[in-house]
Amino acid sequence: MSTRVLPPLPAGLVDFESRGFRTANAAARALLERRAGAFLTGYNTLRRHGVGELAFHLDPMPLDDQGFAYEGAAFAAAAHDILLGRKRNSTLDDLFALAGERYPHLMHVGAGWVGLVAPPSTVLRRAKLDPLLRWLTLDGAGFSRAFLRGRRWNERFRRAAWSSAPSHTVLHQGVGRAMWFMECADPAAIRRRIAAFPPQAHAELWSGVGLAVCYAGGADHAALDDLTSLTGPDRVALAQGAAFAAGARAAAGHVPEHTATGVRELAGVPVDEAVEWTAAAAHVASAGELDIAAYRHWQHLIRDRAARHV
Repeated sequence: MSTRVLPPLPAGLVDFESRGFRTANAAARALLERRAGAFLTGYNTLRRHGVGELAFHLDPMPLDDQGFAYEGAAFAAAAHDILLGRKRNSTLDDLFALAGERYPHLMHVGAGWVGLVAPPSTVLRRAKLDPLLRWLTLDGAGFSRAFLRGRRWNERFRRAAWSSAPSHTVLHQGVGRAMWFMECADPAAIRRRIAAFPPQAHAELWSGVGLAVCYAGGADHAALDDLTSLTGPDRVALAQGAAFAAGARAAAGHVPEHTATGVRELAGVPVDEAVEWTAAAAHVASAGELDIAAYRHWQHLIRDRAARHV
């Protein structure tokens, strides 16, 4: 892959202080910056070496971080294909052939980062994505914009008229996931930020928070307690996000302790049961046409299961 096609991403891009993020929790900041740094590693490694040598460079990384690295690699692959004007996403397809079974959730999210430079629908049209998980590209678009475009973009997004369109709700989930990073794992600060959005958006934002908490980590026991008490009627959405994290970690064959603890606290069940929720709901939701309505149905089925436990 030509280094002239994609620009390198510098380490300072994910420095919380430089981005204007909250930094009070030093331990959470260090962990979340490490996760974001793994994303940059994946992007820059694919940029330098292409898909063929990617596993050699990324697989020695700590297992907790590998998903983020492959997420970054997916962004690089999708952006590379778009910038070259390819009608098919050949680099991204090759990447999914390499690691799609281990990191399907993270790589679909990473492909959605092309929303920074092109409509997310571009990658939906071109790449051979999973029929159900492909809608995670919209989550990735929401996260990337909230994380990188700064306070002004986030304020405009908050003030924008609410739409119940499924694509709009999934974008909000990505923004909610970014809030866990932007507020440096501070549940009270996240609640204040979410409270400023239209009430219809709250559940989707909390869903994204739950996914970030249980996949990325950074929550101590006090933070987990705060999350369960601050979400109110949106607790089931928080639990659904936690279940998504359980499914993503289980697919990679490695469930870190912070995921097991977070899922147990936020979803009220062990990881294995939360994974079963996602699998059973996916089976039902996949019975018909796998459009974005099916993706939302999948999420709501998981929330229905969660309502029995939280």
